[in-house]
Amino acid sequence: MTQSNGYTPAPLKAGVWTPLATPFDSSEEIDYASWKTHVLRVASAGSHLVVMGTNGEAIHLSSSERFELVRTAREHLSTSNLSSTQIMAGTGVGSVKETIANCIDAARAGADAAIVILPGYFAGGLGKDRAAMKQFFTAVADKSPIPIMVYNFPACVGGIDLDSDLIIDIAAHPNVCGCKLTCANIGKGGRVAKAIKRDGFHVWSGFADIIVPATMAGFNGVIAGSGNIIPRTLVKLHQLTTKAVETKDWEKLEEAKRLQEVVSVADWALFKAGIPGTKCALRRWYYEYGVCRMPLQPASKEVLAMLEKELVEAMDVERGLEKDAQAQVAKA
Repeated sequence: MTQSNGYTPAPLKAGVWTPLATPFDSSEEIDYASWKTHVLRVASAGSHLVVMGTNGEAIHLSSSERFELVRTAREHLSTSNLSSTQIMAGTGVGSVKETIANCIDAARAGADAAIVILPGYFAGGLGKDRAAMKQFFTAVADKSPIPIMVYNFPACVGGIDLDSDLIIDIAAHPNVCGCKLTCANIGKGGRVAKAIKRDGFHVWSGFADIIVPATMAGFNGVIAGSGNIIPRTLVKLHQLTTKAVETKDWEKLEEAKRLQEVVSVADWALFKAGIPGTKCALRRWYYEYGVCRMPLQPASKEVLAMLEKELVEAMDVERGLEKDAQAQVAKA
């Protein structure tokens, strides 16, 4: 399906995907200039993009804003010689009907796939009804013009935690292209990866601090908020680990484990800091990135001090990788 902007979606690629933070100015309006800057830096690092994930404050965005964020990102990638960078759009909202509408908009705007989370408002009832939970995903998959990924994040949906049996059942739908597990359950992902061998189906973690063990269990990617700050480091870690597992190169695996230690500290620090902390870190190490929409509050001085301490080693690695990339461009 070629979209109206001329972009043709492709099957999702394994690897590192970053759920981009959304920049808002002092009036809480989207700052599209900052958005383009951020899209370009993260994509240039080799990460694919999730637009309107949890980190992107999707719950705070209108339908028109969702469309425009994807459209702007796709257009900017195309004009920056990064057309091969893929976009997955967060589309899950309270109803099946509106989620489908968001999937249609995301496809029209230039997304390759949608990532869909269960609604949490009626979690007390929905979480007890396995048929209703399955229907939410399969009804969306039936009508979405792009594949959908099942997003399991209990903390954001009133504690509902999809188990592997239910995910495997949902994944039988041919328009379901994978699952993101922000429950940090490696065993669950391993079971899903073993059960669903379909080409183009992915099992991804929602945390970068388990890239090594998750890859060894059958995961083939990660969607991690720390990619907003250290995307090159995550890409290197995933590539090292994948190659080590595929070739049974245990020396390379040891190298990956050492880098995992660095990433684990950084990933946890940014998780503790939350979305306000991510924007604080962007301001500290890269560029001004605005505020969060209320009711989210600005990061405190204590959070900034924690990030200054706990991101030192990871930022040293990231800066080194940035310099290496610049040197390669200079040689070309």
